[in-house]
Amino acid sequence: MLGTLRDISQATPDLTGCRSLLELITAEVNAEQAVLILSNPLTGGLQFVVHNQDPDVPRRYAAYYSALDPTGLPAYVTRSRATAAGAPPYSVSDLMEVVDYSSFVSTEFYNDFLKSAGIHYDLVAFLSPNNGTRGAICLHRARQRDPFSEEEIAVLDLIAPFVGNHLERMVTAGLQSVVSSTPGRGVIVCDPQGRVLFCNDIARRVCSSGERGLPGMEAAADPDFVGFTLAGPEALADRLGVRVDSQELLLDHGAPARLITLQPREELAGSWGGFLQERFTLTEREVEVLDRLIAGESNRQISNSLFIAECTVKKHIHSIGTKVGARSRTAIAHAVRQEVAAAG
Repeated sequence: MLGTLRDISQATPDLTGCRSLLELITAEVNAEQAVLILSNPLTGGLQFVVHNQDPDVPRRYAAYYSALDPTGLPAYVTRSRATAAGAPPYSVSDLMEVVDYSSFVSTEFYNDFLKSAGIHYDLVAFLSPNNGTRGAICLHRARQRDPFSEEEIAVLDLIAPFVGNHLERMVTAGLQSVVSSTPGRGVIVCDPQGRVLFCNDIARRVCSSGERGLPGMEAAADPDFVGFTLAGPEALADRLGVRVDSQELLLDHGAPARLITLQPREELAGSWGGFLQERFTLTEREVEVLDRLIAGESNRQISNSLFIAECTVKKHIHSIGTKVGARSRTAIAHAVRQEVAAAG
């Protein structure tokens, strides 16, 4: 048991680490299947890391059967259900103790979902290490096996806080410094696989305003991860029409991540860019290029920021120069500053 707790504590704070800890817990509690249920901060939907389970099972759960779950687990994980004041951050529940099982086995949830997935016994650990992080571990056994014993329930109760620490390490408190350094902008932090670790309210608002819903979200390619990941920052820029910046960073515990910032449309409309766009009949993309040119970015930096080719950047700068009446980058910046100053 001590070795299991040590290994869980040392698991890497990413999806690979999630898979490792699920394997450890499954062996320690003698379960047959295990699922870690999380919430996508951007979409608000459920996402799952599975061990020894057909990925189609959590997909069906998220699509329909979660609404029939008598434990209230989906509402807990997505934080649509508030926890009671003073409630413990960790709790373990055996489904056989939560519902009347003699009646439960005749329900649609049991017969069409659990039974078809080879699940009869369900042991759940609710994880809430802090106000912003929630999750749940579900351990399953088939009907021909014995119910989970009091000793096994006690083992999961002991393990749960260590899993909570793992979730906290995946999204550290250090993100608050990132948010405070980007006031007025949408902030999204993803892991290397594109799974959204954190986003602020501005990012949710900007992304949900897209004509086709949340942009750039696609089903994860990882066979043990069921959920949606962000295809890339360029998908946000193309589909939302807002300024998008992206950079690599390391979280407090050293894990790699990507910081994506979004500038809402209304900020662009109310800035000097709106004035210049009208004054020189610039396109929105030309305003974005001009903004970075005035900030001193090179063509390569502008290319990386806007996810366009350098030759495209040069074409935009040439077009801007023609409209502004200047030939060089320096002359363009000087002419624009004069216009802004004159407009006062």
